[in-house]
Amino acid sequence: MGNPILEQQAIRTCSGQRSGWARSLITRRSDEAGLSLVGAIFWLLILVFVVAFVVKVMPSYYDYWSLKNIVNQQEQQSVPGESAAQIRRDLNARLEVAMIHIPQKGIQIEKAGAGPVLITVSYDKIVPLVGNVSLLLHFDAAGH
Repeated sequence: MGNPILEQQAIRTCSGQRSGWARSLITRRSDEAGLSLVGAIFWLLILVFVVAFVVKVMPSYYDYWSLKNIVNQQEQQSVPGESAAQIRRDLNARLEVAMIHIPQKGIQIEKAGAGPVLITVSYDKIVPLVGNVSLLLHFDAAGH
């Protein structure tokens, strides 16, 4: 039929191509890297916990930043002859408009005669996270 030597070389060549093709397929599969379903679920859970943490904690910081602005404005707008009680009433009215609730014992107003007024607000905020786990935040807001 044909030359037996050429037929054997053709068989070797074809089988060599098959084994080479099979080797490249195996190599490609081992080079592929990706995220498994378990890995994707793990990272999704981490992302959900981080977002939940930020959603629970950020309102407290937003209130703190608003409080600092209110304290600065109150210090700048208070007149030298104004009493500490009047300054406290004005400050509480501003805090109520901003819907910020601070215990009155945390508000300190220092007034040195006709000099500038110094308002300091110190308070703790407990943010419940999960179940019986809470986060304690301590805030100190002072004017200027």
